[in-house]
Amino acid sequence: MPSFGPEAMGALQVAMRFRKAREAVIAGNVANADTPGYRRRDLSFEGILEGARAGLARTHAGHMPNGSGNPEQARVEMGPRGTRPDANGVDLDQELLTAHRNAGAFVDQANVLARLSALVRTAMG
Repeated sequence: MPSFGPEAMGALQVAMRFRKAREAVIAGNVANADTPGYRRRDLSFEGILEGARAGLARTHAGHMPNGSGNPEQARVEMGPRGTRPDANGVDLDQELLTAHRNAGAFVDQANVLARLSALVRTAMG
């Protein structure tokens, strides 16, 4: 049976903080769409996973390490130089699509967290 305790809620909260941090990076890309030489940036969720695994010790071969990462530890990835004459690497349409998908994932995670919280309240009451 899956665990719906504090670990699941903590994981959802970390995922939502990552989405929030990524939104700020995407907004920076949109704001710099006309800046000559600007290279697009994005956050890598793998950076958070690496940070979460770094502080954990595996005590049994059958156990999977768990824990939560910190969105501030996310690796910022730089995109290539653009092919435009000003070498700007931002494709505004792609950035808006990425922002939309990121916002949708945040809403989905918030809905799951709300339902999980309601289940916990029901179990306690």
